[in-house]
Amino acid sequence: MKLWQKNPKLIKEVEEFLSGEDILFDEKLIKYDCLASMAHVKMLHKINVLDSSEKQQLLEELQNIIEMHGQGLFKIKPGEEDCHTTIENHLTRKLGKVGKKIHTARSRNDQVLTALRLFYKDELQICKKQIMELINALKNFVAK
Repeated sequence: MKLWQKNPKLIKEVEEFLSGEDILFDEKLIKYDCLASMAHVKMLHKINVLDSSEKQQLLEELQNIIEMHGQGLFKIKPGEEDCHTTIENHLTRKLGKVGKKIHTARSRNDQVLTALRLFYKDELQICKKQIMELINALKNFVAK
C-alpha cells in the first residue's frame, strides 16, 4: 500500500495518473534516495533520535539496497508509487520499528528534492565529461 493512501479503494484512473510512467524515472533515483537517507540517518543519530545500533542497521540496509539495485535485484514493486515508498517499506519489513524511524523529521518534498539534486549532480558530471571529450575531439580535428 502507498504511504499516502488512506482509502485502499482508490479509483484506478487516479492511481495510474499518480504513479504512471514516473516509476521508470524513480528507478533511477533509488541510489540517490538511499544516499540522502544515509545522511539523514547520521543526523538522526547525532540528535539522539537513533542509537548507534539503529544507525548501523539502517546504514547497512540502505547500502544493501544500493547494491541490490545495482544488480537489478531491487525494484519498485507494483502498488508502491515511487522509490521513496519502496525503500521505506523495505526498511520497515527488514528492520521493523527501526525502519520506520527513517521518516522522522523528514518531509516528503525535502526527500524528493534531495534525491533529485543528487541525481542531477551526477548527470551533470557525465555531461561535463562528454563535453570535454567533444572539445578535445574538435581540437584534434582542427589541428589536422
